[in-house]
Amino acid sequence: MADASVFIRMYGTFTCSDSETGDVFPLTGKTAAMVALLASAPNGRRTRSWLQDMLWPRSGWQHGRASLRQSLAGLKRTLGPKHVSILGANNQEIWLNLDLVSFVGSPHEGVLLEGLNPAGADGFEAWLKDQRRRIVAGLDSDIRSNFRTLPASPVPQPEAASEKVQRFTKLRPAIAILPFSHATSDQIDPVFGDMIAGDLSRMIARAHGIDVISHLSCRSTGFLNADLERLNTLYGVDYVATGFLRDARGQMTLDIEFTDSASGMIVNTKRFSRSSKDWLRGSADILQEIANYIVDSLFKGALRDIRTKNTEDVASHSLLMSAIALMHRQDLASVLRSHKFLESILDQRGPSSLAYAWLAQWYVLFLAQGWGTNIEDEKLAARDMVSRALESDPDCSFSQVMDGVVSYQLERDYEGASVTFEKVLAENENNAVAWYWKGIKYAFEGDGQQAIAYTDCGRRLTPLDPGGYLYKNLSATAHLSGRNFQSALDLANESLSLNRHHASAIRAKIIALNGLNRFDSARATAREMLQMYPKYTIENYLSAHPAAELEIGQEWAQALESSGIPRR
Repeated sequence: MADASVFIRMYGTFTCSDSETGDVFPLTGKTAAMVALLASAPNGRRTRSWLQDMLWPRSGWQHGRASLRQSLAGLKRTLGPKHVSILGANNQEIWLNLDLVSFVGSPHEGVLLEGLNPAGADGFEAWLKDQRRRIVAGLDSDIRSNFRTLPASPVPQPEAASEKVQRFTKLRPAIAILPFSHATSDQIDPVFGDMIAGDLSRMIARAHGIDVISHLSCRSTGFLNADLERLNTLYGVDYVATGFLRDARGQMTLDIEFTDSASGMIVNTKRFSRSSKDWLRGSADILQEIANYIVDSLFKGALRDIRTKNTEDVASHSLLMSAIALMHRQDLASVLRSHKFLESILDQRGPSSLAYAWLAQWYVLFLAQGWGTNIEDEKLAARDMVSRALESDPDCSFSQVMDGVVSYQLERDYEGASVTFEKVLAENENNAVAWYWKGIKYAFEGDGQQAIAYTDCGRRLTPLDPGGYLYKNLSATAHLSGRNFQSALDLANESLSLNRHHASAIRAKIIALNGLNRFDSARATAREMLQMYPKYTIENYLSAHPAAELEIGQEWAQALESSGIPRR
């Protein structure tokens, strides 16, 4: 590594100084914030559009771009000759050469970027508050790899501890699963409740858009002795899962409470009971059932907030969870409310990779239901959302998955989608959503064997969100491609038992019944579909379906038409 040209201090008052003379460069306001944003990027690079959204969200595109150019020019003048080696830019990106930057200071010296609050930079303000919260809570942060002096277990400072977490700028809800206690019993190992909580924490951490406080943090004395208010304000915890284990005559029960830490209200309670042997073996199905309960309770808590408060009074993370839940109800009124909430999030907290990615998912599901009225414009909107998502956070795996989904679902770019999914799975082989969508790409291409293999991997990992009906139907589609019509029918029925409005699952059921030569049942199901969606036609199907031009798509269209779905 080359010798550092500049020193940057990120904790306490932000400074950027000359490594040779020690002189501090006079950076203030948005120019200082821009340097901090570049320094905090894993590779020192940010896109121009992302920086504009962060620092000049109110200026409009042209004025924002001009302001960014002026700020960049001013920074070059301030750095003098050093800017040639330290700072780089092209039409899309601006970057710092991190090999020539040395980070000084530590969290013990003050709050991250203390006092840096440029006027009108709403996106930067939201980003900074989220970074501070994550550091205090001990969560991974994209800045940790750069700030080499940051300890593995950050110690909360008085300034950070006294600062109440701003619920209206935080998009990812944080859950703490405390080690489960046990009622008086000689039959239960006192370590057992801790092991279950640890397994659940790791399992739920795979869910997109949810922060799980590390199990080590939840075991600490300070965490266990903190009341709900301190957990909420000091550690940024939004929801807490607690529970008691009891053993009686070979049956072990776990009673769980899921609590909103801000209000102190219990959102949900449930008892889980299995044989002691099942618990001790760490049976995956019981852990999955508890994990589903905890995540489902999170969505119920968010929907409760929406029902009892005005939208502007609801925390951003509750808006996101509510939007996801409503999107997956698949009735038009709920889906339109979902879109409104996602837009409210962006208005409330500025650019967000997760919000943009879920908006892309929204357009995919909206068009799949046959609700599109300006289909080409809505496809372009989906691509725009994906582009914004990746600009906001190129490393967000959910945004990357949505990039692949939009590529082949809406743009029929199968090769590009395949590359995207393989990249995601190479980085994280536990990404259930990527396994499912890659499997569906194979299904549309007529490779039933690969489609079933990939969706089976997704089923084993089981995504934790309200889209269970969707994933059941994706598996059904894979089995249709493999001509396993009975399995496809069973899965389509399971999907419809979770969401009877899902048009794709009804189509899968019709095609499966047709493949089983149960033509009367196929026609009856087609009539039910037309009662629910009276304007649905084969032409609608072919105009929106990603496999329409492929052999399997034509085969499915023929099965639908022979079952009674009108051509036009």
